[in-house]
Amino acid sequence: LRGQHFVVDRELQLRSHRDRLKPDIIWNTERGLAQTPSDIARAERERAAFYGRMVAFFGTYDLLVTPGALTPAFDVNLRNGPAIGGQKLENYMGGSTVTAVITLTACPAMAVPCGFDQFGRPVGLQLVGKPRDEAALLRAAVLLEQLLGLARLLPIDPKPGTVPPTT
Repeated sequence: LRGQHFVVDRELQLRSHRDRLKPDIIWNTERGLAQTPSDIARAERERAAFYGRMVAFFGTYDLLVTPGALTPAFDVNLRNGPAIGGQKLENYMGGSTVTAVITLTACPAMAVPCGFDQFGRPVGLQLVGKPRDEAALLRAAVLLEQLLGLARLLPIDPKPGTVPPTT
């Protein structure tokens, strides 16, 4: 479904200004253009089923907490993130799977800081709330920030090319 959004947003640009687009935009748009109506219908059915499972989950739980990303922060000059468990990521979205999939649920979600790694890079959590309950999600985020005491810490000043290498 991501590819379909790129088709809506970028197909005309791809056709008229391909040479001026980032490779990732071209890749995403072409993936969307290659999808058949049956592919799109199947994806929409899967998304509806996933939404139903999330509604059932929130019948029991008030909040879903996931990692904010599957990889540590990496240099903005790199196209792909570091490997995960020795597996090289095929594209830049590989490390964002856990957050990207939540967008399919139509549930409110937000990223909050929870600490720093051994190199001082920020690490975060994704908080996901019940459908149409943004207020409860914001209250949970405020509570987490208070409990962790991170508001008193200054963020790092990003400097391209200075992020420690990752394996």
